[in-house]
Order: sequence, then C-alpha cells, then structure tokens
Amino acid sequence: PSAEATTTPTPPAMVNVAVTVDGRYAIDKTTLAATDDASLAEALRRAVGGRDDVLLVINADAQAPHQSVITVMEAARLAGIVRISFATQRTSSRR
Repeated sequence: PSAEATTTPTPPAMVNVAVTVDGRYAIDKTTLAATDDASLAEALRRAVGGRDDVLLVINADAQAPHQSVITVMEAARLAGIVRISFATQRTSSRR
C-alpha cells in the first residue's frame, strides 16, 4: 500500500487597511496619521515587511469618501503591492 500526504496551501499574508467614514486610515487596527498616498505607501511597506505574497484587504466604511479608497489603492501601487481585495459585508434583504 502507498500513501500520499496532502499539504494544505498556506494562505497568503494579509494586511488589512480600514478606511473610516471621515477618511482616516488604519493598518491592521493601528490608526495612522497619514492622509496622502506617499505616507500611506511608506506605512504599507513597513506592514508588508518585504514580503511579495501579501494580499491587501481594503475595508472601507460605506460612507467613506471615494477618494480615500483610491488613495489606498495608489499607496498599494507605490508600495509594490499587486494583490488587492475588498472586504464585504452581507446585508439582509427584506421583501
């Protein structure tokens, strides 16, 4: 008889960026003073720590300014992060 061991794929490292209703940012629950893409990119570089397999998850408040989300995406580009996802919440539908 023979056996094969299955290895579970390791999930990618994740960095979470929250965008508040008033356009403030937090990386992995640490609030930032950064408001521009260059400063945010530097904070993302520190959070990533040189890893290239990082998945950036953007969790924006539904009322957050659109520009704040675009700023996170531009900061990710500047930081060399190419994998971006958006967190979603399920809403109940009433009929």
